[in-house]
Amino acid sequence: MKITLICQEIPYPAMHGSRIDMWRRIKAFAERGVELQLIFWWFGTPPTTETIAQICKYASKLHPIQIEQTSLSRLRRITDLFSYPLETSSRLIKGQKLANLMNEARDFNPDIIFLDGIHGGAIATRLSQELQVPMVTRSHNIEHLYAQKMFAAAISIKDKFRRYLAMLHLERYEKKLLASSALFYDISADDLRFWQAQNLTNGRLLPPLIELAAVESPNIPALNESYDIVFLGNLNAENNVAGVIWFLTEVLPLIRDRLPQVTVLIAGFKPVDRIVQICHHTERVSLQIDPISASDTYQSGKVLINPILTGSGVKIKSIEMLQFGKPIVSTSEGVSGLPTAVKQYFSIANEPATFAATIGDFLLANCTVPPSDCPGEMLRRRQLLQAYFGGEIIDKTIAEIQSIVRS
Repeated sequence: MKITLICQEIPYPAMHGSRIDMWRRIKAFAERGVELQLIFWWFGTPPTTETIAQICKYASKLHPIQIEQTSLSRLRRITDLFSYPLETSSRLIKGQKLANLMNEARDFNPDIIFLDGIHGGAIATRLSQELQVPMVTRSHNIEHLYAQKMFAAAISIKDKFRRYLAMLHLERYEKKLLASSALFYDISADDLRFWQAQNLTNGRLLPPLIELAAVESPNIPALNESYDIVFLGNLNAENNVAGVIWFLTEVLPLIRDRLPQVTVLIAGFKPVDRIVQICHHTERVSLQIDPISASDTYQSGKVLINPILTGSGVKIKSIEMLQFGKPIVSTSEGVSGLPTAVKQYFSIANEPATFAATIGDFLLANCTVPPSDCPGEMLRRRQLLQAYFGGEIIDKTIAEIQSIVRS
């Protein structure tokens, strides 16, 4: 089977949740013999030769598209905002660029268009219509609700305005896109139920995939727990930014009332200035920008945290943290969308005092969860993760797509 896969951003390096989600799906498709043409957008610094080479291990054809920031492109985008939300308008291409993309897709001759993230939906819809092949969509969030939450979480006037533009037409655009897809796949059962209540009956569940093989043996204790507390996430996403600031300003002082020397690592992708400043001015808080290995980052902490206060869908970071046998303290939002059987491995706290007390208790007990002498419990955890997020999930998706192609 041949799939033209349209990613709303470059999927590699997989440095934050959205990229991890897309990248693992790309690898799972390729490892099961699906031939991929990959279309994606990039912004800022062009992809390196090494990045392109890595992506080419799994996709036979690539079509990178630059999100331009010229005066002319901004002017065109203003006119497009009368019809599309901001994130979609920035991904529109026209004229010869669109013709070149159409020709490449026609030469590839896909069986189906797979849209990964709704912001590339205008191009995906055009390809589906022109090539007369079905389109399926994988949703990362209930995007119009997520955009509203990001607007509320935005701090600066500039970010508020950008998030306002992102909300324009988004609910109508999103619902129309999902309804017009032969199938749409949702990241969580909660989000799927939302759309079913909106009378969309063509939805299916496709949770994020996990790569358990990348984790060291759970029987070997961590050798380099350099920090007491570790957070890893996209540090320019408003909800992560608000959560980290909440933790550092309201929670951490309470922890230090009990444990004055506690150390913290804040790690992630493209930190905003406010995060850089607050980390720099808070004692014993380190900032690690664009860490090379998420596994090494998580292994470096005694307690892992997800202090996110708003969001939607499934928090990829929460799934990732489960693999390391460490205490995890999260807000309720941090575990939203996860199966009930998985939530049992998190300590949930929503108020600064309880969040701080839970972390402090773990640090004072100097323990791991599950204890290092309970490898059976760690094995059960990994088996549970495999059942909910293992690569076999994609087999069902491929079978469903093949049935659409045959029909």
